[in-house]
Amino acid sequence: MVRDDVRMPLREHLNELRRTLIRCAVVFVLLMFVGIAIDHQLLEFLNEPWARTRAALAPPNGPRDPGPLTYIGPGEGMLAALRVSFLFAVFAGSPFFLWELWRFIGVGLLPRERAAVRRGFVPAVFLFVGGLAFGFEVLLPLGLPAMVNYLDPSLAVSSVTIGNYYGFVVTMTLIMGLVFELPLVMWAIVRAGLIERRTLATSRKVVVLGSAIFAAVITPSTDPWSMLLVLGPMLLLYEVGLLLCLTAERARERAARALD
Repeated sequence: MVRDDVRMPLREHLNELRRTLIRCAVVFVLLMFVGIAIDHQLLEFLNEPWARTRAALAPPNGPRDPGPLTYIGPGEGMLAALRVSFLFAVFAGSPFFLWELWRFIGVGLLPRERAAVRRGFVPAVFLFVGGLAFGFEVLLPLGLPAMVNYLDPSLAVSSVTIGNYYGFVVTMTLIMGLVFELPLVMWAIVRAGLIERRTLATSRKVVVLGSAIFAAVITPSTDPWSMLLVLGPMLLLYEVGLLLCLTAERARERAARALD
């Protein structure tokens, strides 16, 4: 628990930082060993979008099965498994790591600042996890077939390595996890007075156009429902952010009146 009245000297502050890092390192190493023990199951889970892609592109539904994932160097398979185990340790240990971070920095925050962090922490976690799930369950199954089948087989034949594939999966899911934080980011910048809600609202056309282009690139098919499946949540996040900005402006106005 973070105490309201603690002010540490520099030496004690550094000692607490060292203890925090040691606790995080121990938990990370233990989770890394767990990840190595279940790396086969983790790899099967991450390979699921690729299995769907192969099923979608295999005849008679598609032009050509892109084939199984491959690796070139003798150690690439092992490195890929270690990379996945590393990501598992980071993701599974993130609640503990965030708690330790909160214990360390919370001492130096004012009570009002700590209250704001507490209010935003749980929504931020849910939005981020929701973005990861959206990227993995929606974007990857829609985007992978279009990207793999972009060139005609007469021009080039795909041979996707596990290193490239896992890098792509992690990048796409993390990007969507960050995109889903948009409402909280909008609330924070309006609450801090960095921008007015009216400015964000008047930029709606630009946001809609940019989101539509992104959705069209990810789902370059003739099916409009696929594009709407990607475009809809992005626009919904923006509108939710505008609603939250109303509360941010009111809170900022109340704080300004309290100072007067």
